[in-house]
Amino acid sequence: MSSVPSERLVLIISLFISSGFSTIHAQAITSYTLNNGGGSGATMEWSIGESVSIAHFAAANYFLNTGVLQPMTSIVTAINEYGPAVFGNQITIGPNPTSNLLHIKARFNQAGNLTYQLIDAKSTIVFTQEAGTIFSSYDKDILMENYPSGIFYMKVYFKPSTGNAKTGIYKIIKL
Repeated sequence: MSSVPSERLVLIISLFISSGFSTIHAQAITSYTLNNGGGSGATMEWSIGESVSIAHFAAANYFLNTGVLQPMTSIVTAINEYGPAVFGNQITIGPNPTSNLLHIKARFNQAGNLTYQLIDAKSTIVFTQEAGTIFSSYDKDILMENYPSGIFYMKVYFKPSTGNAKTGIYKIIKL
């Protein structure tokens, strides 16, 4: 009786080998994706979880984000100058959420003046930086260790040497 199940197993393995299957693939979740996602449509915005890991993946109208998903709506805060919608991927701010260090990276196609402010949830400006005239790229670290945990907003203002000024606001979570 015990030889019957082992005979079936040998038969199944033989079928796989004879069918040309040399490897078997299974689903796997790597530690940096943490199964988070989000997106928006014409009438709806959605997200699944928030993580400390920061990454963004996009393919065929699907987006996978880890970290804080910036909302596409101004309902909660009445902020209309949503940073990623204004600047696209010209400005990245992270990690978000953060406990100590916030990194700002800006990449522009032209020279211009860059200024940004960190504003707390009570609309108090807690930090201002006038970067002056930048040429194509800018990188800066802001220490957040002396600020309390909570919600902050980063207001970014860029005035190119030719063209219209842009203002964008990013939500930052301090752990």
